[in-house]
Amino acid sequence: MKVDYSKWKTRSLSIENLKLDIKNPRFSYQSTKVMNQTEIIKYLVANHAVYELAKDIAINGYLLNEEPIVCKEGETYVVLEGNRRVAACKILLNPYKYLSSQRAKELTKYDKLNDKLTCYIAPNRRDADILIFNKHTGTPLQKWDKVSQDAFLVNLIKTENLSVEEVAYKLNVTLSEIRKALRRYTIHQYSIKLFQYEPYELEQIKEQSFPITTFERFYDSDQGSKFLGISFNSNGEIQQRLPQEEFDKRFRFIVEQILNQDLTSRTFNNDKDKQEYFTTIKNFNKERFDLDIPISDTPIKPIPTSPDSAPESEEKPESNGNESSETPKRSRKKSGLFVKYQWNKTGVSKLDALFDSIQFLNFKKHADMAGIALRCYVDMLVYQFLYKKKLLGELYKDDLANLTAHNEKKYAALKQYIQTTYAVGDDEVNDEELKGYTRFNTKENPNKIPELGNMIAYILKNPDLLNNNTRLLEVLKKFKNSRSTFVDLTSCNMFVHNEYYSANDSILEACANELAPVLDAMYKSIVDEK
Repeated sequence: MKVDYSKWKTRSLSIENLKLDIKNPRFSYQSTKVMNQTEIIKYLVANHAVYELAKDIAINGYLLNEEPIVCKEGETYVVLEGNRRVAACKILLNPYKYLSSQRAKELTKYDKLNDKLTCYIAPNRRDADILIFNKHTGTPLQKWDKVSQDAFLVNLIKTENLSVEEVAYKLNVTLSEIRKALRRYTIHQYSIKLFQYEPYELEQIKEQSFPITTFERFYDSDQGSKFLGISFNSNGEIQQRLPQEEFDKRFRFIVEQILNQDLTSRTFNNDKDKQEYFTTIKNFNKERFDLDIPISDTPIKPIPTSPDSAPESEEKPESNGNESSETPKRSRKKSGLFVKYQWNKTGVSKLDALFDSIQFLNFKKHADMAGIALRCYVDMLVYQFLYKKKLLGELYKDDLANLTAHNEKKYAALKQYIQTTYAVGDDEVNDEELKGYTRFNTKENPNKIPELGNMIAYILKNPDLLNNNTRLLEVLKKFKNSRSTFVDLTSCNMFVHNEYYSANDSILEACANELAPVLDAMYKSIVDEK
């Protein structure tokens, strides 16, 4: 299936009219909805150094032999190859549409870009696929990560209705490479689905740098596949060999291990490392997993991998026929904080697990750990409270505005000092560069996790979030601002970061009791929003 690229025509096309490819694997899987053109460009700016590329083009001009590859779909020319470069050119033509005012101002200093680009016209997507794949799996261009490479192959199979064998032949790669890619893609998608209601973890999983090859190394090992109860069919689809609840429990554990860097290519490198890892699982996670459940010889049922629907959980693991002979497990005594409450039904597994830990951790013996756990729990609960109410975007705007005002004030003082001390004139100071050197330039980062203090401040500014309950608001205000013996936000932060500051169990208990009504109100709101 040889394609004669020499016959492809070139044409000068308007940059403004070129459409970025919504199917590009760099960003097509990043959102459950299809991104529009502006969203794609902003995503590329945030994640793929497109602002830097635009600046380079503005300074040095558009390099030869980097013409985009496009194809006509309907009345529109879609960019199949060169989305970063075309996005950079679109930014240069209209910087204020896509960038912060500071960045946009920087680009306006340079000569205006020609509003047309010479493009290669591909007859169709299929003919361009092999060229694009080879470019981004080699070294000439910015190399796609494994996640993007796998997404490209899957998209090729689905959109062009090709078999695995046909794709392997078309791209001149081995059949095993294609099948491995399909497995990685399936594993990645199932990871997304399992953590779809947990924004902390979900953000990391959806990152293109997510170490999917570490997960691959795990399930490719004999012990790893047995632990997960997993195999694959010829199309890379998961063949589940454990009951759903147990399967999800083990699958989640491995994802969390990877996210926490407890499982890396270094910790799971050779046979000795692998043996040590599985020994640790068996010795320290006896109550977490039911390792006595037998692995089914045949798949129990196929697992869908669409992130649009949550995995179904069975009420109980499948019976292994030995229930009657099992020794009943001793119930653990609750000796921690918040023992009178049942805040473990939010559906956010990490939050619920943390609450269970707080209830069972003896705070009188382990005050320091209980103090740290309390800080973490309050942080995550408040975050979920605002997340369920879809207010994190508004909070981000407030944080950005406050940070911008703070940075501008400090920068003005610094600039005044420099001008006064060294007799420097206004025309001798490049504000953008100086702000960059001193880090007083405010950078937009919509994915930034807000700080606990800022989240509490936002709630206090919007008291209707707590139904204008004066008692609850006063408790929250006290937690944020107190400088008394009350365990406040500052104290909680010091539990984590100050080696000389320790928690007092009686004061810790009093703080928990005082915070409880606020946390209870937030918990009920989260559950109601489910």
